[in-house]
Amino acid sequence: ELRTPLNAVIGFSDIMRQKLFGDLSPKYTEYAQLIWESGQHVLDMISDVLDMSKIEAQKYELSLESFDLREPVSAALRLIRAAAHDKAIDIRSDMPQTPLGVTADKRAIKQICLNLLSNAVKFTPRGGLVTLILRRTGGEIEIVVRDPGIGISADDLSRIGQPYEQSGTAEQKAMGTGLGLSLVKAMAHLHGGRMDLASRLGEGTAVTVRMPVVHE
Repeated sequence: ELRTPLNAVIGFSDIMRQKLFGDLSPKYTEYAQLIWESGQHVLDMISDVLDMSKIEAQKYELSLESFDLREPVSAALRLIRAAAHDKAIDIRSDMPQTPLGVTADKRAIKQICLNLLSNAVKFTPRGGLVTLILRRTGGEIEIVVRDPGIGISADDLSRIGQPYEQSGTAEQKAMGTGLGLSLVKAMAHLHGGRMDLASRLGEGTAVTVRMPVVHE
């Protein structure tokens, strides 16, 4: 009931912004783009709330499959580059040159990366650098996302990772639900893994997700 009307808004605004049925004035094209971007943002928030509801009700079931971990990580990087480009933020990745085989929920892995990268871009100042590292350590995989952003105070650090808890300015809090890191933490836990957060106020943040999902 939440997604269906929103998908109509996103779909029709996408048709308008791409001018599939004829030209539009520059101003109307700009408005169609804003409607589409806002619809995508609301849809992402709805998806986060629904996923967290399932997790809290213990009804979120992983859909396990075997795949190259680089695939969903690369997909998340492609999706986030547009938002990073708008802020002139450079995103760099360090991934293995050869396939990294895992057995996991591909959608959950992509969501983990998207949430970490989205947070990093949100809190990184214009012109900054966000780094994603993907590597194997023994039987575990590690996903590390670092940013040179505003960082998190010691008082806030203990709260972050709990549902609906946020840090940052009022404007930055209004950009999300406070579910990003709690979803990352919960999805890592469902895979038998964990999330570690290291941050100092004014010095940036590094989030590390470790999961024992490697297969030979």
